[in-house]
Amino acid sequence: MNTRVLSVCFLPLVLVACGESDQAGPQERATPVTTTAVVTQGVERVETSVGRLRANSAPLVSAETAGRIERVHVDVGDAVEAGAPLAVIDPEVQRIAVSSGQAELARLEALLDNERRRVGRLSNLAEQQSVAQDQLDEARTAVESLEAQVQAARARLEDAEYNLRQTRIASPVGGRIQARMISVGDYVAPGMPVFEMVSGQALRAFLPVPEHLQGEVGVGQPVRLSVPAQPGNELEAEVAALGPTIGEGSRAIELIIDLENPDDWRSGGSVTGRIVLERHEGLVVPPTSVVRRQAGPVVYVVDGNRAAERPVRVGLRGDGWIEIIEGVEVGDVVVVDGAGFLTDGALLEVRGRGERP
Repeated sequence: MNTRVLSVCFLPLVLVACGESDQAGPQERATPVTTTAVVTQGVERVETSVGRLRANSAPLVSAETAGRIERVHVDVGDAVEAGAPLAVIDPEVQRIAVSSGQAELARLEALLDNERRRVGRLSNLAEQQSVAQDQLDEARTAVESLEAQVQAARARLEDAEYNLRQTRIASPVGGRIQARMISVGDYVAPGMPVFEMVSGQALRAFLPVPEHLQGEVGVGQPVRLSVPAQPGNELEAEVAALGPTIGEGSRAIELIIDLENPDDWRSGGSVTGRIVLERHEGLVVPPTSVVRRQAGPVVYVVDGNRAAERPVRVGLRGDGWIEIIEGVEVGDVVVVDGAGFLTDGALLEVRGRGERP
């Protein structure tokens, strides 16, 4: 009998203990996150293209007088300034021509002076009727003839002096020597190429873009250019022209950009161009704030110490940001790190503010 009483009394105690254990349940854990505020900034739709650089000026330097090469001052790859000496032609022949021209001019000028004095004397005698008019006219004609000969002699002397100056072959522009076609001892004639140069100051970039973008690109389009050796050094430029044809194999349009060499960019090298197709103000968040769910992209807005799931419509993307077209407003605080582990209403433990986009 006593055993039954004890059993009956013990059973309620067990039931009460079990009921208390079921009511307590597991404690809710907060998800550690970082947050940031939704901000507005200029957003861009950019098309990236890898093209090539060419010198906008590549003159071919030719000899302008004949002679044998006496000295060569530069070689392939050398950088030169405009007017710098490149080579020297033996000037002996040109010096002789200058000396001869000077002597001939002096002789003719002496004859002209003498003939002018003779005309003066004959004019005085003609006034006294002591000389025939025919003699005076003949003397005046001789003066006119000598004056023409003096002009011709001066022109020949200028030509000889020019040829003497051209024995010093100088660089027409600043740049680098691309090719050297002469050596000491070579004989050159006028018009013979002696150096090929590449101007390093003015460059031209050629960027291919897909054919389907032809309605979105044009002259004046903003472009940011960089080279592999200096990826962080971007140069702002504009499209100067479009290629006249579409590439046969690539089916691409070629954008042409003229630019001044910013920092020793090399002709023939590759160049990366970021063509700005669209630019406007938009709401942005870091890319990690946007989570892909089955129903579409969402962000988690901080509501007190809870996460509120917001469906969003995204727009343009860039380095470190993504545009939100609808679903949030400026100033909303959204989860950055940890967003992918959340559900609507999840308890949050905010451990810091993330980087602004």
